[in-house]
Amino acid sequence: MKTNPRFTITSKQLIFIIIGSTIATGVLSLPRTASTNVGPDGWLAVLLGSLVPLLSLLMIVRLGRLFPDKTLIEISYLLLGKFFGFFINIGFIAHIVFFESIPLRVGTEFTSVYILPKTPTSVIALMIIIAAIYVARKGAKVIGRLNEILFYILLLDLLLLLPTLKGVDYTNILPLGEAGFLQIAQESLKTSFSYGGIEILLVIYPMVTRKDEVLKAGVVALSIITCIYVLITVVCLLVFGSEMIQHLIWPSLTLLKTVHFPVIDRLEFFFLALWLLMIPRPFINLCFAGSFSLTQVLKLDLNKYYPLMVIIVGLAIYVVALIPKNIVEVAKFATYGGYSFLIIGLGYPLLLNIAASLQKGKVN
Repeated sequence: MKTNPRFTITSKQLIFIIIGSTIATGVLSLPRTASTNVGPDGWLAVLLGSLVPLLSLLMIVRLGRLFPDKTLIEISYLLLGKFFGFFINIGFIAHIVFFESIPLRVGTEFTSVYILPKTPTSVIALMIIIAAIYVARKGAKVIGRLNEILFYILLLDLLLLLPTLKGVDYTNILPLGEAGFLQIAQESLKTSFSYGGIEILLVIYPMVTRKDEVLKAGVVALSIITCIYVLITVVCLLVFGSEMIQHLIWPSLTLLKTVHFPVIDRLEFFFLALWLLMIPRPFINLCFAGSFSLTQVLKLDLNKYYPLMVIIVGLAIYVVALIPKNIVEVAKFATYGGYSFLIIGLGYPLLLNIAASLQKGKVN
């Protein structure tokens, strides 16, 4: 890939892009899904689930070190040929469209329930997508800066959870490990779905100016994501308990209803006001990756046609997001999206690493 200032980022910006691509609306329901089968040990399943994206990170970095200046599209064609490489690349773009349609629809749903109950969900989703398209058209450098700003807003949002710790029952997370290691390990496979988004590194690796810092940046980003996920899950378990939490659609949001201030009675609205800034973030990042990849697949001039590809990918995400009829179908889509992440985030790097090993002489 030829160097273009518009499509270059620092290793620091990479940290924030990975965090922004991973932490989405799924964190609002994560405590419930994590504790469904393991109860109080749900936070352990979340912690163990981080090993899946870590493995993905290591394989992508190894692949990137072999091809430091090539994206997934170029590597696929080089190692698998034009025929199989084409289908791999189309599958990656399709994954982005489907995977990002899920948080878009979830974000639309709770925005409709809590803030804009009389506004059609299609209109809310369209407004989010328009914002995402506008930013994604600016390129990687602008996206990196935006993700850094939004990260600090996310930290401010998380501070709103601290007052809920007053008077909690710490026995709600005891006894430790009662569900058994095997059951927790099985549940961690589901919680690993929440780490989807790290596969964006397949596209943006060659855009990082300091390739030697990519692994460190990825580990730092993944550590921050894991800490946030574990913190939210533990707090929800401490407040509600593993049984009550199963009756809540979005435990992280319901958590704020347990706190009452003399002047501020509905703390969840302040959380939502800040969280609304977080909603377009994963679409911006993955829409950028999908649009960049589509431009390369079609062999179009990046400077001329990339903005058009952003509109096409963004609208595709919007259309798919409107397919589920209700929140129950959205939950089913989320499960399918999780398996899609495993195929793309683990399967693709593994396949390409094996192909690179088999063609070691050609790669060299």
